[in-house]
Amino acid sequence: MSDVIDWPIDLIPTDMTWALEANNVSYESPFTKDVQVVSMPGSRWVTTLTFTDVVGAKRQLLETTVMALNGMAGRVRLWDFGARLVGSPQPVLGAPVVSAAGQVGVFLATRGWSPDSLVLRLGDWISVNGELKRIRADVVSDGVGQATLPIFPMLRSSPPAGTPLQVDRPCGIFRLSGDNQGKFSRKPGLFVQSSVNIEFNETWST
Repeated sequence: MSDVIDWPIDLIPTDMTWALEANNVSYESPFTKDVQVVSMPGSRWVTTLTFTDVVGAKRQLLETTVMALNGMAGRVRLWDFGARLVGSPQPVLGAPVVSAAGQVGVFLATRGWSPDSLVLRLGDWISVNGELKRIRADVVSDGVGQATLPIFPMLRSSPPAGTPLQVDRPCGIFRLSGDNQGKFSRKPGLFVQSSVNIEFNETWST
C-alpha cells in the first residue's frame, strides 16, 4: 500500500458531506418481481470537504496536503469532522482490544475496557485494523471489562486478536475519488484566497 499520511488536525472544512455508500447485491425474481437484497462486506464512507477563502499558511498547508496525494495514488487518514474529535476527543475507558480472531459481520467482541462502565454511546466512532466504524447502540462493559460492540458497516476483514481499538480519534483510510480532484479556485491579491471542494472515498486497496 502507498504511504498513508495524516490529515492536519487544524485543517477543518467550512462545510462537508458525509455518507455511507452501501455494498448490496440485489436480485429480482422473474416470477414474483420480489427483490432480494444481500448486504456484502465492502460498504465505505464517502465525504466531500469544502474549504472557502482559506488564506496564509493554512492555505499553503491545504494546497500542499491535497496535491501531495498525487491524485488517487495517495492515501490519507480522515475522520468525521462533524464529530468534533479533534477539539474534544471521545473518552477511552480502559485499553480496549479485539478479544478473538475470526470475527465477521456487524458485532465485534472486545476486552480491556473499564469494568461495569458505559464505554461507548450510540453514534460514537471507533477504528479497528484500519476500518472506520460507528456504534449502533450504547455499550456497557461487563464485570471483567468485556463488551460486544454493535457496529456498522460490517467488518471487511477479520482483525487479529489483540488488535487495539482507536477510540479517542478514530480515523479511516481515504483516497481522492479521482485524479481530477483538488482544483483550487483562487482570488489573487495581497492576501491570496483559495477555495476547493474535495471528494474522498474510504479505501482498503493497494
